[in-house]
Amino acid sequence: MEILEDLTKFCELARKLGAFDAKIISTDNIVINDRTRLKCQYGCPFYNHYLTCPPFSPTPDQTRKFIKEYNWALLFTMRFSSKVPEGVFQSGTHSIKNMVILQKTAAELERQIFLSGYQSAFATVCGPCLLCDECVLQPGKCKNPNIARPAMESLGIDVDETVRKAGYKTKVHTSTTEDFDVYGMVLIV
Repeated sequence: MEILEDLTKFCELARKLGAFDAKIISTDNIVINDRTRLKCQYGCPFYNHYLTCPPFSPTPDQTRKFIKEYNWALLFTMRFSSKVPEGVFQSGTHSIKNMVILQKTAAELERQIFLSGYQSAFATVCGPCLLCDECVLQPGKCKNPNIARPAMESLGIDVDETVRKAGYKTKVHTSTTEDFDVYGMVLIV
C-alpha cells in the first residue's frame, strides 16, 4: 500500500501541468482488445501516417505482454474547448494545438515520474502525435523522440472502457460546441 500512497503525488503533478483530473489505476483495469486497433486501420485518417500509430506501434498482443510488467498507471484527463478553427477532424473537433498540449503533458509527466525513481515510466495518449507537420515515417528517425508516444488506441487500449472502469463518464460528442475530454496515461511500476 505504501507504493500506492507514494504514487498519488503524481495526480497533483498532473493537475499542476494542466490536467483536469488524474487518478492512479491498477493496470488490471486497462482494457486491451484487437477491435480497437482494427478501428485504427479501418476508419482513422492517421493510419500509416505517424510512427505513433499502426502499423508502426506495438500490436495489442505486444501491449498485453508489456502491460503485465506494470501494476499501476497514472490516468489523466484534459478538457479542451472544441471551438477551435484549426481542426484535424471535420468541424474542428480536435485541434492540433490541443493534441500537442496533451502529448507534451504526458511526456513531462513521464519525465517527472522517471526522475522520481520510477525508471520504467512510459506515457501514452489518446489520438495521434501531431508534433510535426509531417512524420518522417522511419523508425529511429523521429524528430521528437523525447515527446512522441504511441496512441493508446494504436496499442489496442480501449480508451472508452478503460476510463469508464476508472470512474470517468464518457460521451460521444456530436456537436462542435461542447467541451471534450482527452486522456493520457503513464505506466509506472
